[in-house]
Amino acid sequence: MTEIDCIAFLQWALPKLGFKWAGYRKVRRQVCKRVHRRIRELGLDGYGSYRAHLETQTDEWGRLDKLCRITISRFFRDCGVFEALASEVLPELARITQDEGRPLRAWSIGSASGEEAYSLIILWHLGLATEWPRVALEMVGTDTDPVDAGTRGGSPLLPGIAKRPTRGLV
Repeated sequence: MTEIDCIAFLQWALPKLGFKWAGYRKVRRQVCKRVHRRIRELGLDGYGSYRAHLETQTDEWGRLDKLCRITISRFFRDCGVFEALASEVLPELARITQDEGRPLRAWSIGSASGEEAYSLIILWHLGLATEWPRVALEMVGTDTDPVDAGTRGGSPLLPGIAKRPTRGLV
């Protein structure tokens, strides 16, 4: 079972799960390892056999769906996004919510163990809250996997900050 076999399999299977291949190009190795392990668990001889298995065992699609969920989460994971949030998006949203006299509400969808949601909170409190003292940030983070939603094994989140150098705040 080669990487090329896995890529061909993912390009076939991901659209059937409602996912796009473009989002998996950089993380395919993680998914390929999981699928390869599943193929071995089932005693199958490769991706072709697994594809045939999926076509006859429809309940296996749910298992494959879980194998394809990516849980990459780091503080300030995409610096460019957080820089744009700090310089353009959040100030404009803060102005609007301040004028309307309501809190600024943010939702981090697919937040895994919460680093992205916490990054937004850190960004707000260390960089923008003093400019917008009448605006409160209300943050919600959700994930499809309840184990992932901020509780991954009870591991502490803060050590993740030290793993990712930042320019300025982001």
